[in-house]
Amino acid sequence: MSNNMNILYRIFSYILLVIAVILGIAALFTLLIALSNPALLLSVFVVIAVVIYSITSFLFLINGIDGKRQLQPKLKDWIKVNGYVAIVFVVMNIFQSVTIISNPAVLNDAMKQVAEIQSNTAPVSTTLMIKVAKAIVWALLFYCVILGMHISTTFRLLKQYAGLFGPNTDSTQQ
Repeated sequence: MSNNMNILYRIFSYILLVIAVILGIAALFTLLIALSNPALLLSVFVVIAVVIYSITSFLFLINGIDGKRQLQPKLKDWIKVNGYVAIVFVVMNIFQSVTIISNPAVLNDAMKQVAEIQSNTAPVSTTLMIKVAKAIVWALLFYCVILGMHISTTFRLLKQYAGLFGPNTDSTQQ
């Protein structure tokens, strides 16, 4: 891995770790809500997989690549499985973000409906809500691009540093 890519991968790892903490906390609260609304469970589990991927890939970077320590083969499995689920998250969110950015009428209509619903409570201006929603969409797009690039690089690094994942030392296998 080139030096510039190494630095970029590290920066992305730290960014993903910070966002993973925020997503993890949000996922815990959402999980409580999803228990009463099972339709939300799949979305919560996808977000949890992104959090797990972010943490396990960070552990791979710090303990394996930097620390040159032998890692459990289970860590590689956790990275790969959650990485594949995170790819689904990336593709879905990039598609949704690009759709909203390329067709702003959808977002405008949705925010007008929200404004109508909340007009009885403390109203927030529709223009402010649209600006905030656009900022969130752009931030999500940026995050998903970083996450996608990180996953791709991590999978390459898993092959490059395959020697770090030694034989399973589990006592049940003899």
